[in-house]
Amino acid sequence: MRLLAVLAFVAAIWALLVRLTGGFVFSVAGVQISSTDPIRPLVAALIAIAAYAVLSALAGRHPGLSALTRRVGPRGLAAVLALGSVVTALSHASWTAGGADEYSYVSQADLWLQRKLTVPMPIATAVPWPDGLATFTPLGYGRPAEGAAIAPVTGPGLPLMMAALKSVAGHCAAFWIVPLTAGLLVWATFALGRKAGSDVIALGAAWLVATSPTVLAMAKSPMSDIPAAAFWTQAAAWVVGASLRASIAAGLAASMAVLIRPNLAPLAAVMAVWLLWRDRSPARAVAFVCGVLPGCLAVALLNNVLYGSPFSSGYGDLNSLLSVAHIPANLARYGRWLIETQTPLAVAGMLALATPTRVVWPTDDARRAAFLLASITVVVWAMYCVYIAFDAWWFLRFLLPCWAAISIGTAALVVRLGEWTGGGQRVAVLALIALGLYAVVTAIRHDVFPAGEGDRRYATIASLVERTTEPSSVILTSQHSGSIRYYAGRLTLRFDLLDPAWLDRAIAWLDQQGRRPYILVEDWEMKPFEERFAERNALGRLALAPVLAYRAYRIPGTIYLFDPRRPEGPTLEPPPVRDPRPRCVAPAAEPAPR
Repeated sequence: MRLLAVLAFVAAIWALLVRLTGGFVFSVAGVQISSTDPIRPLVAALIAIAAYAVLSALAGRHPGLSALTRRVGPRGLAAVLALGSVVTALSHASWTAGGADEYSYVSQADLWLQRKLTVPMPIATAVPWPDGLATFTPLGYGRPAEGAAIAPVTGPGLPLMMAALKSVAGHCAAFWIVPLTAGLLVWATFALGRKAGSDVIALGAAWLVATSPTVLAMAKSPMSDIPAAAFWTQAAAWVVGASLRASIAAGLAASMAVLIRPNLAPLAAVMAVWLLWRDRSPARAVAFVCGVLPGCLAVALLNNVLYGSPFSSGYGDLNSLLSVAHIPANLARYGRWLIETQTPLAVAGMLALATPTRVVWPTDDARRAAFLLASITVVVWAMYCVYIAFDAWWFLRFLLPCWAAISIGTAALVVRLGEWTGGGQRVAVLALIALGLYAVVTAIRHDVFPAGEGDRRYATIASLVERTTEPSSVILTSQHSGSIRYYAGRLTLRFDLLDPAWLDRAIAWLDQQGRRPYILVEDWEMKPFEERFAERNALGRLALAPVLAYRAYRIPGTIYLFDPRRPEGPTLEPPPVRDPRPRCVAPAAEPAPR
């Protein structure tokens, strides 16, 4: 046990040093030793701590971790898990408005601070090609009901929180919200688990949430998945409380969750109906609904102002996004990804929620809470199974609002299995620790903690584009249509929405207007680009020498910047990235839309 304690301490210090220094290389007796990834020694430390805990529990008389656990108490251990989630998320945060959603949320926070939610785009009315406004609409934005303008399509809840912190502590503080709500998600899972089971079940569920690959992946990105899950879980924890004050607090938490992710508003109806069913009295349900109403009304008002109807949004026609035809593919994919990342016990845990038996849920309160959690899980799955199908495991992020419920069901089932086999809570604790460690290893295998630039490359590419192009230029791009606007201050034109017959003519028109055009593509975008434009445009095959070719640090692929004015010439190689660790970059000035 002393050896395990020393190993855990050394491995933890090693991980911290690698994280702070970026890694190191040295030689011993002619053998080169390098360490650049802090995750591996951190996993070693966790395994040593888990082994120490098991041996300490089996020894019984040893005053080590068992005594420490008793002194700290369940709430203290849950707080440590929550704090660990916050620290992990902050240390691996992208700090970047990269893809569509990230750009939409982060830039919307700036718009709230500027007290406007639309960006005028008068150039769209002057261009000769069809649907000009669409081509100047970056990923994550849509067109409002009136005027030549663009507006973010994402819910206002997360940007409002980002704006609040940014106004107090500066730009980088906007990126604190998601890591902080990751800690809230873990803590709320513990609080909810205590109402639905016991301290062991609650801690086990919090541990499963904290180590989940999906949670670890999304906690470092400025997106709404973790905040929405945190506030819905906190709402559920208060809903199962016994006081009128708890119902009001639950309604306010649900109200914030609706602001963050409006499409999940039906979960509020589930909670209100559950309160009516449990209490046989409308008082607490009415108090809950009163708390929910502000968020629902705010979303309806915002939609009406921007898109002409309380029930419209920037995402467009729901019929194009929702279909029962998506159910088979989504069920198969979500089920497979859940089993791969969380083991088949996660599926068994969901089934345990829907089994209101005394064997799994021994008390009346536990069975009622399990029924609520089962209802939440069914609604979340139903809503996203009819949504368009995606083909990447991290789209499990859509299901995060029911992640606490799944984890509580899994922890309860593991605890009951420990009791049935005669091993008691010690076996259950060991199994839960093993499940969490398996999840962490799975996260590492799925590249949740990349050693390279990750999403930071969006800001790097934008800074290079800013240095290479004129302030009045227009960048034809797709994947980088938001980040180039945000970090380079350049107007972007979506080539994936430009009429296939208009590439050459659009570039010529921009040149005539003094808006020098450039084309920015990733290597995986080049084939779709050529398929769209090659048949009817001389520039469609991109037979040009790039003015910039950037290969991100430890990320496959190359990003090219082409200048149609210069068909030949040397490629300008950017300087090597010396510090690939994520860092926060301030945005550039808004590009001129004229």
